[in-house]
Amino acid sequence: MGFALVIAHKKMSMEVSRVSEIEAVANLVGGFIRQDRRLLDCKDEEGVSSRLNELIAILNDDYISNSGFAGTEVSTITGSPLIDDDEIYTISFKLADNLARREEAYHVVVSIR
Repeated sequence: MGFALVIAHKKMSMEVSRVSEIEAVANLVGGFIRQDRRLLDCKDEEGVSSRLNELIAILNDDYISNSGFAGTEVSTITGSPLIDDDEIYTISFKLADNLARREEAYHVVVSIR
């Protein structure tokens, strides 16, 4: 019984640390998106979409792994203007946790131009 309890505690502890790591990556990616000058300088929805496609490669190829987070990547990034306002966008991204085999969705609001 004691051995089973130790194993259960270790599993729960690993899950909690994994969730904390995913939240840290979400904050890292959200901050990167909010501060990306090329995204903020886009003139229209097509420019925003094009830059978001570039950001997936930048984030997955270099930024996340160089920040010390292995096993997590951005699976999708989409942007849509808020209601009748083409200067304020909601950027949605999904983080894929390859170790826990799950995805989490996050949202960032940015003002372009």
